[in-house]
Amino acid sequence: MIDSFRTECIQIGTSVSKKADVIKEISLLAKKSNILKEISASEIEDALLAREELISTGLSEGIAIPHCSFDGIDQFVVGLLVIEKGLDFEAIDGGNSKLLFFIIGPKSGRNKHIKILSSISKMSKDKDLLKTLIKSKTESQVADLLIRKEEDDIPVSKMEKSQFVIHVQNEELFYDVLEILSSEVEGAVSVLDASTAGSYLHRLPLFSSFWNEKVNQFCKVIITVIDKSLMNDTIRRLNMVMPEDGRGIIISVSDILYFDGSIDF
Repeated sequence: MIDSFRTECIQIGTSVSKKADVIKEISLLAKKSNILKEISASEIEDALLAREELISTGLSEGIAIPHCSFDGIDQFVVGLLVIEKGLDFEAIDGGNSKLLFFIIGPKSGRNKHIKILSSISKMSKDKDLLKTLIKSKTESQVADLLIRKEEDDIPVSKMEKSQFVIHVQNEELFYDVLEILSSEVEGAVSVLDASTAGSYLHRLPLFSSFWNEKVNQFCKVIITVIDKSLMNDTIRRLNMVMPEDGRGIIISVSDILYFDGSIDF
């Protein structure tokens, strides 16, 4: 996210209290970036409002991520409005939103857009960082915190790659794993629909007596390629969501001898 974060698009506090009004304020704040010089504040406002009509971008933990995209630009503008007391942004957890990250980018940049969203989502897990951001008194303090956080996460080398193959039988766990992986890569994640062996063994005479009905169990296989320098941290984060008994998920990691190309999300 750091390469798209615009320090001129940071603001502490607001005088408005309604969602529509704060979106208008975000539109004016975004215009401080020269990248959006060909797009009017009213166009940005309309696009953000249209996105909110689909589903609110107010998330949990006091974070909202209003976002939209346009033709005619080739870079992203990421900014932040900090509201210490928060306001009602129709968040999914019903709480007030205090950190309003906004993303405005090119329609052709879907992979980058998703990576920025995932980066903010990853950041939301750092409760101490969120508390410090909310209490920040100056725009420069906010910028320093975010830059320092992202620099700490920058890998030393991007030359070597590792491949993760993850079998998941727990649907709730599946979405946790997918969110973790999508914050580390740019597009190189594939999800395969799968079936357990039991789905087939129950048809064989030798095993049929063990099953009284057809097995229909959730089963997905996630395959992703990430920088090897991120491997240990990714494994650590996956272990944090893994059940204590390890049931319902298998994680395997291997080195890649050759890697080329890219895929979209």
